[in-house]
Amino acid sequence: MKARLRADLHIHTNEAEPFIAYNARDVIARAAREGYRVLSITNHDTLTFSGELAAYARDHGIVLIPGVEATVEGRHVLVYNADVAVDKLQTFADLRRYRTPEWLVVAPHPFFPASYCLRERLWQEIELFDAIEFSHFYTPRLDFNRAAVKLARAVGLPLVGTSDSHFDEQFGTTFSLIEAEPSVESLLSAIRKGRLSIVSRPLSLVRCLSIVARHALATGRERARARPRPSPPPETILTPR
Repeated sequence: MKARLRADLHIHTNEAEPFIAYNARDVIARAAREGYRVLSITNHDTLTFSGELAAYARDHGIVLIPGVEATVEGRHVLVYNADVAVDKLQTFADLRRYRTPEWLVVAPHPFFPASYCLRERLWQEIELFDAIEFSHFYTPRLDFNRAAVKLARAVGLPLVGTSDSHFDEQFGTTFSLIEAEPSVESLLSAIRKGRLSIVSRPLSLVRCLSIVARHALATGRERARARPRPSPPPETILTPR
């Protein structure tokens, strides 16, 4: 019987989002201390993966799966083990054109109330997806995962539990146990076949609101820094008459 490997396949780091307190190596080291064997760093529209980083993870007993949270027609899509540049995945037609059986495509937080969530597009493009995410971000009473669970059961797709971490306290709240060998190919195959389970605990309402507020404040600051500053008015030189 294959081992059940603790995995988190949706993590963000400061290589792509400067407000995050930790980088890829930090999260790999922490994950190793906490018993994880599989990670994927899925920054927005940025592949944070290299042979050197994969070797660093391997030295910590972790399989690092190349992944990205791509923005496809304005909607977020998790793509793993892709062999094309992220900027080629602009549309669902692109995703259909380039994807191969070696990829894993997952619908992240699909029914959350945000414009970048898939929502009705998941129904329309369901044949492109191998799995649906069960997100850490829910409370006992407020849970947008319920629609994802219902859809996954209806269409026979597996659910993948992730933390979607942007802050330290998010990591470890939800993860998957995958029954596979410790290799990228074996892990992705196991997910497609549904050989995994989810370990999760709901957040308190206060904790949820705190995460939302911190994220909104941090992204607001980043947008303000990135906004071009107006040029100073031209100097006026007064010539005495």
